Amino acid sequence: MRFSPKVYKLGQLRVVLVPEERESVTVRVMVGTGSREENDQEAGSAHFLEHFVFKGTKKFPKMYDINEAIEKVGGAFNAYTGQNEMGFWVKMDKENLELATRIVGQVVTEPVLPKEHFDKERGTILEELHMYDDRPNSKAAEECKELLFGKTNMGRPIIGTVKSLNEMTVEELRRYLNKWFVAENIVVGVVGSYGKEEDVLKIIKSEFATLIEDGRKVPEKNKFVWSEQKAPRLKLTKRKVEQAAVVMAFRAFDTNDPRRYAIDLLNIVFGDGWMSRLMREVREERGWAYAIGSDVDLFTDAGGLYIGAGLPKNKLNEAVTLITEIAFGLVDSKKWAIKKEELETAKDTFRGRFALNFDRPETVLGAALWDLIYRDKIYTPEEKLANIERVTIEEIGALAKEIFKRENLSISVVGNYTKLDFKI
Repeated sequence: MRFSPKVYKLGQLRVVLVPEERESVTVRVMVGTGSREENDQEAGSAHFLEHFVFKGTKKFPKMYDINEAIEKVGGAFNAYTGQNEMGFWVKMDKENLELATRIVGQVVTEPVLPKEHFDKERGTILEELHMYDDRPNSKAAEECKELLFGKTNMGRPIIGTVKSLNEMTVEELRRYLNKWFVAENIVVGVVGSYGKEEDVLKIIKSEFATLIEDGRKVPEKNKFVWSEQKAPRLKLTKRKVEQAAVVMAFRAFDTNDPRRYAIDLLNIVFGDGWMSRLMREVREERGWAYAIGSDVDLFTDAGGLYIGAGLPKNKLNEAVTLITEIAFGLVDSKKWAIKKEELETAKDTFRGRFALNFDRPETVLGAALWDLIYRDKIYTPEEKLANIERVTIEEIGALAKEIFKRENLSISVVGNYTKLDFKI
């Protein structure tokens, strides 16, 4: 697979350049901070910043200047906030590399954070919070995350809470920005037809100069420790809806654990795809769900394997019992245990999906930036595929035995019920 990133350092700022023959260029910045670095008072600060940095910068001082600059050339932009990281990107035709770099550089290095627009943006974010809270699937996911990680910064909503947002100030946002937006905690990536590398580096050096020359150090980051759990954790949120929104989660490990390749394969067999256990048994064989599946989310020191489903009100107990039966049965049940040929098929599935990602260079660039921030190395496609190939059926069995335990399980339900009565 063709993927030839080159890594450079401008002071403490790391830069990843990925040449790709195309008519566009994408400039992306990843910052190694997110909601997990917030205390209770700061809850939602990272996400608020993600919005607010676009409301004006030193070189784009007015609220609509950035939007206008991007739309005038037909470009696109977006940003996101996770628990571990924040991301900002601008995509334009290749002739506008300098403009794309300037915009991304400005929102990261010289945002104005205008007080006159602060309350309006607070209102926008509060409505975003209410929107997600009104969606049963989103509500169940947030409730399950809190069950899994407890009342910690990992278990809190990324967007914050109504209380923290109402009490937030511009000064708190600026403190958070100054604390975490430092050169050694940021990676800049460029993918596309960008011309000579020395010219790209010169542009980045100019647009990120204030960051490169600053010299501040990144503070020590928060560490997560699992609390004791002896039985499944359950939470019901009563809503008058026609369907039960269910999210389940099993405790897992961190993103640098060598078993991260095995859990991807385990997840494919269990619930990630049309031939997975969950899709076949819950949707195709019984017609109990339209949407059902599983996913893996690993962070720097913890993670989870999640199951999400929309289920009929009168089949909730049966469906949850079946899902847990399948999960626990992957360990040693003759009916559900994973066979060697299924593992080989899962490897084929992984390889195919992995190849398709290379049609989306921005996705590949994002993975490379993550590798560099949290693993201090960009893993090549060949290395990743070799690690997948090395996973054995014995490792899959041992992993299933470790993860799929009653004492690792959390279940959140949003639906029209007065109590939960699961047989797990």
